[in-house]
Amino acid sequence: MSTSPATEDGLSRAEAPLGPTAGSVLPAIAGQVRARAHVCAVRSGNERVTYGELWERAGRAAAIVAATARSDGEPRVAIGLAPGADWVGCLLGIWRAGAVAVPVNLDHPPTRLRQLADNADLLVHRGGAAASWWPDDKPAITISAAEGHLPGPRAEYAPAAGGRTACILHTSGSTGAPKPVVLPHSGLAHRITAFADMYRITADDRVAQLAAASVDVVLWETLLALTVGGTLCVPHGRQRVPGTGLVRWLAAEQVTVATLTPTMLAALPEVSMPGLRLLVVGGEALDPARFGYWIDRHQVANAYGPTEATIATHVAPHITGDDQPAPLGRPVPGVEDFLLDEHDQPVPDGQPGHLHLAGVGLATEYAGLPDRTAHAFPTLTIGGRAVRMYRTGDRARRRPDGHLVYMGRIDRQLNLGGVRLEPEEVEAAALALDGVTAAAALAEPSGGRDVLALHAAVPGGRITEAALRAHLAGLLPSTTVPTRIHLHLSLPLTGYGKPDLQAIAALTSPGTGPAAEPKGATPAEDGPAVVLPDRVRVWWRQATGAEPATATTDFFSCGGDSLACVELLHRINETFGLEIPLADFTAHPTPAFLARALASTTREPS
Repeated sequence: MSTSPATEDGLSRAEAPLGPTAGSVLPAIAGQVRARAHVCAVRSGNERVTYGELWERAGRAAAIVAATARSDGEPRVAIGLAPGADWVGCLLGIWRAGAVAVPVNLDHPPTRLRQLADNADLLVHRGGAAASWWPDDKPAITISAAEGHLPGPRAEYAPAAGGRTACILHTSGSTGAPKPVVLPHSGLAHRITAFADMYRITADDRVAQLAAASVDVVLWETLLALTVGGTLCVPHGRQRVPGTGLVRWLAAEQVTVATLTPTMLAALPEVSMPGLRLLVVGGEALDPARFGYWIDRHQVANAYGPTEATIATHVAPHITGDDQPAPLGRPVPGVEDFLLDEHDQPVPDGQPGHLHLAGVGLATEYAGLPDRTAHAFPTLTIGGRAVRMYRTGDRARRRPDGHLVYMGRIDRQLNLGGVRLEPEEVEAAALALDGVTAAAALAEPSGGRDVLALHAAVPGGRITEAALRAHLAGLLPSTTVPTRIHLHLSLPLTGYGKPDLQAIAALTSPGTGPAAEPKGATPAEDGPAVVLPDRVRVWWRQATGAEPATATTDFFSCGGDSLACVELLHRINETFGLEIPLADFTAHPTPAFLARALASTTREPS
C-alpha cells in the first residue's frame, strides 16, 4: 500500500482533515489523533477503538463517500448505523469528505425513514432492513458485519466542494412531515468549545453516549469527548434503557459525564456512583424537588436549547435544591436571547415574553422549506439593529440575576418525556387512515405526568383503537405514537369548524368507537387469556401497573408508555433471543402478539 505525503500537522494527506474545515471540530480531533493515537477514543460493547484507529476508519469512510456521492455542492450522507465506533467513524469521515451528515434513527418506521431519505444523496448502512427504505435510484454503501468497519483502501481523494454544513437533523413537523434542520459547522464547533470550557471537560473524562442517533444531543456527547481527548462510552441493548441496566453500565464504565432528560433520570435507581461527576439534564422542565438525591451528590446542570439553535443555548451549570423552579440558565457565549411581545418588541424586565434566539449556532434553514424557514427565522429590528432570530415558541421570563425561567409554550408544540413533537404531525398521520374524519392530539394527565393522547372521529364505525394504533406505528416514531387513543363518533368543533381543543380535553372517557377487531386480527387474539412466561407477565406488570389479563389487553391503555415499552422489549429480546422490532409491538401492543413472537423461538431463557 502506498503512503501519502505528509502534511504540516504530521498526518498523511489521507489522514488529515480535508476540505474547508475552518470553524469545524475536525482540527481539534485531528490534534488529539496526533497526541493520543494509541489512547482509547470509543468504548462500545467489547470493542475498544483508539484515536488512531478511529481516524483511519474515518479516512476510509471519507474516501468512499468522495468516490460514491453523486451530488453537486455538498453531498448529503445518511448514517444508517447503530450507535458505536462505526457510527462515529462514519460521521467524521463524512465531514472529512466535505459532505453533510444526515443521522437517522433505525428504530423509526420505514415510512418516516423514507421521508428522511428525501434529504440525502447517499446511504451508509449494514444492509438488511436499512436497504428497504432507501430509494433504489440513490447509491448506498454497505458495511460488512464480518469486517465490522468501513472497507476500502486508505487513498488520496479530492475533497468535495463546500464543507460549510455539518448535518441535517429532522424534528417533528406540524405539516405531518419531519422538518429538516440544516446546521452549519461553525455553530457546532463554537458550541462544543463553549461546553468543554464551561463544564471543564478534559482527557480524563469518560462521556456516555445515551441519546438516539437522530437528535442533536448525540453530537454534543460524541464531540465533547473527542475534541478534548476523552473517551466516548457507548452502551448497547438494555444498557441504553433508563433503569438498573443503565446504572450498572454507568458504574462499570466509570462514566464521569452523562446527559439525560428528567424522565430518564427519574427512571434510574438511586444508587451511589462516585465516578459520575456531571449530570447534564435537558429536554423538558426540571423539578429539583424530584431529584434531590442526584443534586446532593453530583453536579447537576440544566441545559436548554432547540435543535434549530444547535444543541443548547442556555445553561444553569449548578442546580440546587433551592431552585424552584429550576432556571434555564444564561445564554452561552455567542448567543443572544430576546423576550418579545406579540408585536415583536422587548417586554419589560421580569415580564414573560416569547423567547427568540440569535447569534452563533442558528440553523441555516429548513431544507427545501423556504416559507417555514422565513416564518421561523425572521430578521427583526430591535433597538435599531436588524437581527436574524429563531422563534422558539417558548415563553420565559428573566430573573434579576439574568437566568431565564421557562413558562410554557406559545404554540401547540408539546414536550413529553423530553421529546418535542408537533401535535399536527400526529393528527395528519391519523387523518391519513380512511375512515378518520377528524383528529386532535394533546397532552393528557396520567399518574402525575402528561402523556400524549389522540382523540379521533370515526363516524363510519369501522375503525378500532388497535387498527388506528397500528396505522400510526407505521408512520411515526414510537415516541410520538399516542399513549392513549380515544375514539368518538364526532369531535366538538369551534365556530370556525375546527376541532375545539378545550372541549376535547374535557372528554376524559374513551369514545363510543366500534369494538370490532382490526384487520388482520388472528383467532389467537380472540380468547379471554393468553399464556405468557411468568417473567414476561411480571415485566408487563412492572411496566404498566396492571396484569396482562386478556389476549387483547392494550399495553398503553393499561398504563404503559414509550419508555416502559422499550424496557419490556429489551428484556424479552435479550432473554429469549428475539429481535422484536419496537414499531411492531407499538402497532400491536398485546399479550397475544408477544405470545406469537415467543412461540417463534426455542431458546431457553437464561
